[in-house]
Amino acid sequence: MTTPGDKPNDMNMADIDFPPKTSAEFFNRGLKNAQLGIPDKAASDFEEAAWMEPENHEIQFNLGVAYLSMADFEQAINNFTKAIELKPGVADMYGNRAVAHAAIGEDEKSEADVAEAVSLGAPPDGLGSVIDYVKAQRK
Repeated sequence: MTTPGDKPNDMNMADIDFPPKTSAEFFNRGLKNAQLGIPDKAASDFEEAAWMEPENHEIQFNLGVAYLSMADFEQAINNFTKAIELKPGVADMYGNRAVAHAAIGEDEKSEADVAEAVSLGAPPDGLGSVIDYVKAQRK
């Protein structure tokens, strides 16, 4: 795991500073910022990419993950929902939305998303552990 300021071996730090112009460039910079543990910068880059390419499920999903990392659960739910609309049938989209729903006390919606994620191949024990942890944190 890296922290801001670390220079991971598999990333060229110069790549993060270039001025992106395309959706793919913003998306790639967003991924690098997410890997560096800078979710607010990642979200900003993903927002730019989504503005240019709003129907890209990968951008919407990663934007949801960035917002989930920043505890902006309502926005994360919006982005995961958009990603699901664009590409139904991806377990991670439902699993992450389940976590966000659990974080704000929407347990029925969370349970429905967990069931869907599990039916699509998500590990029930792992997802259940995360949901239990999130529920314990909100008390």
